[in-house]
Amino acid sequence: MDTQDRNRAKITKAAQYIEDNLSEVLRASDIAKHANLSPFHFQRLFAAYMGEPISQYIVARRLEKAALELKDCSKMNILQLALGSGFHSHSAFSKAFKKQFGVSPSIFRNSPDSTVRGVAQDRQFLVSAPPSKAIEAVDVADLGQFHLQYRESFGTHEGQFFRQNDQDIGQQFSALLAKDSPPDMFLMSCFPNTPQNLNDANVPIWFGGAYSIQIDSDWGHAWHHFDTGTWAVFEHWGDYRFLYQTWNQIYRNWLPHADYVLRNDMPFESYVTPSDPSDHSRQLTRIYVPIKKA
Repeated sequence: MDTQDRNRAKITKAAQYIEDNLSEVLRASDIAKHANLSPFHFQRLFAAYMGEPISQYIVARRLEKAALELKDCSKMNILQLALGSGFHSHSAFSKAFKKQFGVSPSIFRNSPDSTVRGVAQDRQFLVSAPPSKAIEAVDVADLGQFHLQYRESFGTHEGQFFRQNDQDIGQQFSALLAKDSPPDMFLMSCFPNTPQNLNDANVPIWFGGAYSIQIDSDWGHAWHHFDTGTWAVFEHWGDYRFLYQTWNQIYRNWLPHADYVLRNDMPFESYVTPSDPSDHSRQLTRIYVPIKKA
């Protein structure tokens, strides 16, 4: 594992620690220690890989958690919700909540659909506005209609899809490439729903090959058709385990500041296999986000 991926692994460890302790007191120095980094180095790396300062990330996640709980149980006691979300008082929680969503918690519980929303449709209460961009699209591409032949898997673990069976997934991709009519575009996976946290056991993922024309194949019988559209394209170099960090930057750092909004289609990843599969530092993943002009 190269230096970049070692650093990414430490940020993953920190992000998981935050997820496990959202209701507790979280100090940057303690999280840095857990990640085996100095406080200064840790805060710099966290912002670089996650796209926003750690303090802002923690508040955004706590408020998202609180908003979802309040939406699901409108009779919940606000003070209990505040303390359970990691805030030390009712007033501190209410102030942060109103700043984030534009309404107080008490108004939100009666009208949760009238608030400020985040950019991801599946995580509308994850609101973030980092002060500067840390990632840029490498391209804005217009793609014609294409067709995905796919199989389905489920679940993320510490942000990673296929964690429990990635060797099996690799073999399934290899079997697809060995067919008489392999994908004429690229290997890919896409996401009908967005993971709600780093460990989401139920989120589905479709993986397979992209074809310009639908064909007959016994590799899989499920197809999804992507319409002609515009895509923002990003690149992730390195281990697939840390792809979620790049996704985080796109949705929480790039998109809020871009001149685009999401259009109604699924984002996806395409995979460029290195000549040496054991060299994770040379793995290239392209991330395609469906966009239209704001």
